Amino acid sequence: MKNNWNRILVLITSGSMALAVQAQVIDPLTGSLAGYTTTPVLDNSLGAGQGVSFTSSGSGLQNNYVGTGTTPEQTLFLAPAASFSTTFAVGDRLTVDVAVPNGPQSGAVTEDFGLAISATGPVAASAGNSWNSRTLFDWASVSVRPPQSSIRANTSISGTLTTSSGVLTGVGSSTVSKLFIDWTSVNSFTLGYIDAGTVQHISETVTFAGSSTIGTQIGFYGDLRATSEILGFFNNLTISTIPVPEPSAMAFGGLGSFLGLAGWLRRKK
Repeated sequence: MKNNWNRILVLITSGSMALAVQAQVIDPLTGSLAGYTTTPVLDNSLGAGQGVSFTSSGSGLQNNYVGTGTTPEQTLFLAPAASFSTTFAVGDRLTVDVAVPNGPQSGAVTEDFGLAISATGPVAASAGNSWNSRTLFDWASVSVRPPQSSIRANTSISGTLTTSSGVLTGVGSSTVSKLFIDWTSVNSFTLGYIDAGTVQHISETVTFAGSSTIGTQIGFYGDLRATSEILGFFNNLTISTIPVPEPSAMAFGGLGSFLGLAGWLRRKK
């Protein structure tokens, strides 16, 4: 009987140990940005020399706008996933720490700063594609939009661009702790954010075609259109395993199993 109790305790302890989530910061985003490539994917000023860029400082990664107009400019800032110390793969969560204040100086101008993934070979906007290359390759992003207090997801899947689904409203950007992208299965990803209370909020789950190489590029997304605008800073690009349910919930389930087994042993005895 004593040996049976010991086996039960070992099973419960092993289950608790499995809850640990290994996380590795693959880029603190406060130093060199070597390895990333800037890919403008929309230029509604039709190549007039304006654009979005990304720079880093001791405060983290920021996106910048250089121009005089208010026309949308969207840019991806990506690096090969294989170039980092830990490669993004199925079963992983990609996160970035967010420090974006509410209500930037641009007021009602709709601007975004986000986390992004892409397929191999993103295509830059040019005169040849009417300065809009967003449907020419697979990509996805989840971003903070401070002026509208919202989280938004963008996806381009097999030539179909979607920018209006997965919108979470009433989200003050200063309450957003992290943005995340979970690689849940071979072609599927879940996009969302984690609030200051560590609660996860899902924006959208999307599935790409089996032939897609989505996930081989990782990085960031910017949509700016106000002169000298900076939305905030990102820090600590991190890869971890997708977390399992909270330990408290698992412990409750484990207790139920424990009591059930205990009852069975008593009956057997």
